[in-house]
Amino acid sequence: MLRVRIDLHRCIGAASCMFIAPTAFDWRKGLWGKAEVIDPATVEEDLLREAALACPTQAIILEETEDPGPWAADRTRG
Repeated sequence: MLRVRIDLHRCIGAASCMFIAPTAFDWRKGLWGKAEVIDPATVEEDLLREAALACPTQAIILEETEDPGPWAADRTRG
């Protein structure tokens, strides 16, 4: 599973991520010229990787995570 986030200090609003994966990224509300992750599940992981590589300031951070499965949501069960 791939976790995606944007380093707002690095983002310059080049919008290459939005061009490559328009359903995964959009303009951040309230911050002019900054991108935000809106729904990364709408595109394939390869497209997210392409968007990250296309970012001129490397503001898109991808992190590999393990899918904890549905049972991880309820940690109160013994």
